Amino acid sequence: MSAPIQAFDPLTVPIAGTNLIEASAGTGKTYGIAALFTRLIVLEQKNVERVLVVTFTKAATAELKTRLRARLDDVLQVLESKEIAKLGDDTLSDGIAAYCAEHHKGDTFLPALLKQALQKEGRTRLIVRLKAAIGQFDNAAIYTIHGFCQRILRDYAFLCQAPFDVELTEEDGDRLLVPAQDFWRERVSNDPVLAALAFKRKAVPQTVLAQIRAYLSRPYLNFRRPQTDLPQARDAALASWQNICGNLAELKETFWRIHPLLNGNSYRKNSFAELFDALEQKALSPDLPFLEAKLHERLLKLASDKLEAGLKKGKTPDAAVFAELQKLADFRRDLDALEEAEEATIIRLQLDLIGYLNRSLAEMKKSRRERGFDDLLLDVHTALTDNPHAETLARAVAENWETALIDEFQDTDPLQYEIFQKIFIAQNRPLFLVGDPKQAIYSFRGADIYAYLQAAEDARHRYTLATNYRSHAALIGSIGALFRLKERPFVLENIGYSEVGAARAESRLSPKRPAVQVRWLHENDNEKANKDVLRRRAADYCADEIAHALNEAAGGRLNFKGCPLQSGDIAVLVRTHNEAVMVSAALKKRQVQSVLLSRESVFASPEAAALSALIGFWLEPRRAGTLRFVLTSSIFGYNAQQLHDFNQNESEILHWAESARTALDNWNQYGIFAAMQQFSQTHGIETRLLSRNNGRSLTNYFQLLELLAAEDAQNRNPAALHKWLRDQISLAGNNGGDNRAIRLESDEDLVKIVTMHASKGLQYPLVYCPFAWDAQDTGPSDWQILHQSANRTELLAKAQLSEDEQKQYADEEMAERLRLLYVALTRAEEQLNIYAAYSSDTADNPLAYLIEGLPQDSRETVRRAYACEKDGIAMLKRNWQRVADNAPAGTDFAFTEDAPPPAAYRGNAGQTAEFAANSIPERRFRFVRHTSFTALSRHTQTPDGGEEDACPSLDAAETSVPAMPSETPTASDGISIHDFPKGTQAGLCLHEILEDFKFGQAAAGQETLIADKLKKYGFEEIWLPAVAEMAEACRKTPLTGAYCLSDIPPECRCPEMGFTLHTEDFGLKRLRDWFARDDIRLPEVCRAAAETLDFHTVNGFLNGFIDMVCQDPDGNICVIDYKSNHLGADASAYTQQAMDEAVAHHHYYLQALIYAVAAARYFKLRGQPPAAVSVRYLFLRGLDGKGGGVWRWDIDAAALEQIK
Repeated sequence: MSAPIQAFDPLTVPIAGTNLIEASAGTGKTYGIAALFTRLIVLEQKNVERVLVVTFTKAATAELKTRLRARLDDVLQVLESKEIAKLGDDTLSDGIAAYCAEHHKGDTFLPALLKQALQKEGRTRLIVRLKAAIGQFDNAAIYTIHGFCQRILRDYAFLCQAPFDVELTEEDGDRLLVPAQDFWRERVSNDPVLAALAFKRKAVPQTVLAQIRAYLSRPYLNFRRPQTDLPQARDAALASWQNICGNLAELKETFWRIHPLLNGNSYRKNSFAELFDALEQKALSPDLPFLEAKLHERLLKLASDKLEAGLKKGKTPDAAVFAELQKLADFRRDLDALEEAEEATIIRLQLDLIGYLNRSLAEMKKSRRERGFDDLLLDVHTALTDNPHAETLARAVAENWETALIDEFQDTDPLQYEIFQKIFIAQNRPLFLVGDPKQAIYSFRGADIYAYLQAAEDARHRYTLATNYRSHAALIGSIGALFRLKERPFVLENIGYSEVGAARAESRLSPKRPAVQVRWLHENDNEKANKDVLRRRAADYCADEIAHALNEAAGGRLNFKGCPLQSGDIAVLVRTHNEAVMVSAALKKRQVQSVLLSRESVFASPEAAALSALIGFWLEPRRAGTLRFVLTSSIFGYNAQQLHDFNQNESEILHWAESARTALDNWNQYGIFAAMQQFSQTHGIETRLLSRNNGRSLTNYFQLLELLAAEDAQNRNPAALHKWLRDQISLAGNNGGDNRAIRLESDEDLVKIVTMHASKGLQYPLVYCPFAWDAQDTGPSDWQILHQSANRTELLAKAQLSEDEQKQYADEEMAERLRLLYVALTRAEEQLNIYAAYSSDTADNPLAYLIEGLPQDSRETVRRAYACEKDGIAMLKRNWQRVADNAPAGTDFAFTEDAPPPAAYRGNAGQTAEFAANSIPERRFRFVRHTSFTALSRHTQTPDGGEEDACPSLDAAETSVPAMPSETPTASDGISIHDFPKGTQAGLCLHEILEDFKFGQAAAGQETLIADKLKKYGFEEIWLPAVAEMAEACRKTPLTGAYCLSDIPPECRCPEMGFTLHTEDFGLKRLRDWFARDDIRLPEVCRAAAETLDFHTVNGFLNGFIDMVCQDPDGNICVIDYKSNHLGADASAYTQQAMDEAVAHHHYYLQALIYAVAAARYFKLRGQPPAAVSVRYLFLRGLDGKGGGVWRWDIDAAALEQIK
């Protein structure tokens, strides 16, 4: 039986035994801890190093250190004040009381403490002790739970049997992935049945590890291992299926023979025709079939009892026929049994992996001095429970710390509580456990409310903080009235609503507003709005109300503490990132600036996903789909029209691919940070990010770059670093390092959008909860921790939950939602605004639970009430009106159905000037370190001297959209490559076909390759003959002398040859002079085109990829590039003049020169300097296999040597 609850007084509470202090929201928990700590130092004369204070986060630790030190400073300041120094012993007590009344108003603890302390020792000696304590305060034992365990492992390494000088590191997913992969190789890869099952379930070490990693290093968890025989279940199902296949025709005939006797509604003809068609199709394969759920259900209807129940009235059952069709229903049951066996096998596999990883981690710790945060707790727990020196260790630690104060104890777990039990409770040391079970909201981090409740049962004394210092009386009473509507407001039996008084009677808002306002979201009683509509409306209503309040304040009509209400006085509480974005957008529409406060990992941000995709594109530049994702991500933000224009611009795609290859080169040479910085400058990433989301995206981007650079310094190669980033994104929910938490901009003067979890411990004058009505029911996750009787905690898979356990899960889920709701509602100092609406899952909403039915009604009773109610909207509305109408005395509760008037914030109108950055004119000459032909050719001058768009469109032949389905020919007769669709996709398709094409083999033998490529790019197979004819012409076209590609062996061909050329003073004047020379033999139209080039002198590197470089049997070097340009309707359009003009228009001659220089240098470096380089541009649509459609340019090697 638990101890009775008493009011907590830090001055009189006995310093002995185990004490549980329940501190409801706003009751001054930190003040109480500071007062108790001060008493221990001042009155009980403890040393600051001998009083242990433990909390659960670094931020809370820092706050406690500041508050505890400040409290000691307050005591010393009183004792050393001039007014007190001149008093005698007989007037000292009264003088201190008067001094504190003047300088520490409302603080009754301080004078009472000093009165008792000065009765035990003189003022001078007390001052000396206080100065000593403050001087030693840097050594005060104030730790996080992990810091406390690290201190034990360090100071008592021998007794703990732990290595000395353990290094604390952040959790590393790779540390777990390696043994997980070992387990997979041992257990799965070598077992064909398990391997097939893993493949079917898409289970790989990474995904399974992500599911179970949260349950590692928890020795208090018990497992329920399912018993199963997968091979037997599979054999039974396979035998049943083979029996069906052998008799399917007879079974089908039998069913249709009796079908007229069956009820037409239950046995619809079309439905069972679909079933038998599917079975006949599946019977073509010997493997077990996969059937849709609806077909599974129809199989079950063929059971004898179902058939008998489905007979029309007056029809006689045929037992023999029904028994025959029962085989189909039995097959369904065999499939169900197999599914259950597979599920059980996967569960056992995951449980085995948990055990394997726990053992692997234990072995790794024996050989390493590194520890993660969870390792620290586990090591100390092991040292205190499974260690020959356990008792000696517990006594030694207890002797070192005479008294312990544990803050935020509601967030404990069985592991932590047992540590405190062994050290303090078993050793009879004073232990104070401070927390609030109503605010236990971190089960997803491993906190266990049942560990707290067990501690409450074990505690010798229980206390409560009885006064709320945050909110005024009417607000406290109104929130309390909601929770008092239920006898078990938090579902669980041992958690009730604690009554608290108010330190402040009146609101500090002027004029006063309702303490709690509930606004109805439905526009009329018959509205059946879906959740998306209601969510948008809630965000809009909330934004309108905030804008209106700020307008009132700007006009002097709404004040807080005598001054106009400010944006920073308002908070909007949400549960999810999507809700936060919705509210932020709604506020922005109304000219209200806001900031998102989050403890979310930066790896969970959209910028992390975008960066991962961008790096993936760098590693595989040919993946156009990845590039499209990057362009539409939060980094570039392309809209649909921009993406469409991009898809039609082949040169732009090639430019991005070359840019990716340049970035990867920079990464390999200079590191990820330098590569990303240069890429960012080239593509204007920082400018794009800064223009959106109040700079949040830019902050996230730079934070991610810093984290990537830190990992890159560990000598990870690009692929490994990309994998690391993907792992961090997938595990973002578990990354709690400070450097991973999203960094926040200054938020003092902005409306704060805060997640409910992050709001714990914070307070705001005005609080809005626009989505409190939304249940957001996700159902059980893959694994659940359920508290069983006799202090047994079990880890159960979703499939293992019995009906009673599913109800228990639902109760515990609702209990946690109610605790989160309590946290959200108790953040307000002056006014709380709640929004109410009915949705399909309202029965699972915590507010609906509180206000529905009788006080004794359970969660299940509330659910049944909503299930039986035809008009849920009216029911919920009645409940809210009843709450408002029957609100008890001392509350201030308002329910309104009116929509707030639309508003836009006008507070700064006419006061703030608009600023815009000056445009910086483009510099005509700049240093270029890396560039390409695509980049150079994009800068040209028009005839009138103006500069063209830096991203020019291709000519009409290349930008035509691909043929729509209606334009695709219905027969292949008479169509040719000239009819093949135009555009980017067509060009990429033809290039990829030729890249993989075997030129030594006739096209007729490679039709499968061509068909696969056509299908990949969305083209009908009807184009196959035309494309095959083009490929055949390509392999037979003479290139150098009499040789064609079919004559050149594969070892003398290099497709997709990449290059990086170092250039010096690669400028326009020298280049134009070179092109104009007679011995260069460049067509006149190309020489004229060279005069329009307008790029800057290049001193650096030229990058690119050549479609093919080859060497014929005579040793001649040939550079080949495929061009899919459409110059006309037939081969006659591909004249030499037409090809010259196309080459000139697109500056392909410059590309040809760069490629020729690259090829010449390549062969020269390998000891085979060519006499000349033959450039052959194959216009694919104009090839005839005899030389037509080929643009030729032969360049002497001596001339190429002059290009630097």
